[in-house]
Amino acid sequence: MQIVDAIKNLITAMKGEEETVEIGTDQIAEAIQYMADNWETISSGMGGESYTLPAASTDTLGGVKQAASVNSVSAADATAAGAAYDQATAQTAVTLANANKAAINGIISSLKAAGIMA
Repeated sequence: MQIVDAIKNLITAMKGEEETVEIGTDQIAEAIQYMADNWETISSGMGGESYTLPAASTDTLGGVKQAASVNSVSAADATAAGAAYDQATAQTAVTLANANKAAINGIISSLKAAGIMA
């Protein structure tokens, strides 16, 4: 197919005609100018149907929101002090356990708020 034939088919479609009619160079120039003048509208329709990303679920692949940030646990590591633990070592372990619980609960809350976890 030559360019002139394609432009004739385009003009026929733009006019809503059923059959291609003889079209002169003036009409071809007008069709090209029409496309140039209306390119934003024309090109916005070239992408096909619009697409909406579904929400992700346990059964559906989809988009998710970013979860809120959760701070790292900053409590000191618990250390073994031999067979017997003194009060300070026990308190370090309790502090670490509580910090881990808070961080885990923060992660769970953020995931639920973002819709990542039900």
